[in-house]
Amino acid sequence: MAEKEKGRQEGSPIPNDGVWRDAAESKAPLLKLQAARLTRRCAISLAMASIVAPLFHGDAV
Repeated sequence: MAEKEKGRQEGSPIPNDGVWRDAAESKAPLLKLQAARLTRRCAISLAMASIVAPLFHGDAV
């Protein structure tokens, strides 16, 4: 049976060769989705929802 990546016995960390990092472009669709949800829930404009969405959902920088 092949050794699994999670269960390494010698305790060495799993390499991050195949892991992709988040880019700024990947956050724009999330902001649009969150703003659209706020417009439905709170009956506010899309412009106001796009400003408030990072604060409301906890993604404020």
